Amino acid sequence: MNGDDNPFERYELDPHEGPRGITERMRELAEDAADDAERARIRAAWEELTVHVDRRVRAALLAHPESRAPLGAAPPPPRVPGDALTPRDLELADLVGLPPIAEVLGLPAGAEDDDEPDFLARDPILSPPAPSR
Repeated sequence: MNGDDNPFERYELDPHEGPRGITERMRELAEDAADDAERARIRAAWEELTVHVDRRVRAALLAHPESRAPLGAAPPPPRVPGDALTPRDLELADLVGLPPIAEVLGLPAGAEDDDEPDFLARDPILSPPAPSR
C-alpha cells in the first residue's frame, strides 16, 4: 500500500482518530469535493476506514507518521560545537587518591582479599535470608 492507496495519507487523516473523527473529516472533504466522482471516492474511503476495522488498523499502521515540527513552532536553538563536551573544572578532591576500602571500614590490612567481615554477612541487602520452607 503506497501513499496514494492509503486513505490516511491521501486525505491527510490522523491515524490516531477513531470512526467519529474520520467521519467528521471525510464529511468536510465530501462537502468541498469538486464533482460526484471525487465524492464517491471519498465515500468509498470512508466506508473502508469506518466499516472495516481490520482495514482501518492496517492502513493506520502503514501510514507514515508526521516527522516535521508543526507549522509555527520555534526552531530548535542552534547547537554550540563542543558545548556539552567540555570537561568540568578539576578540583583538588578529584586529584587525591582514595584510601583502600578495608582501611575505611576499619578492617585489618588484606581483609578484603580473604574473608568477608561479619557485619557484611549479616547485611539483609547484600545477603538476603534463605527462603523458609
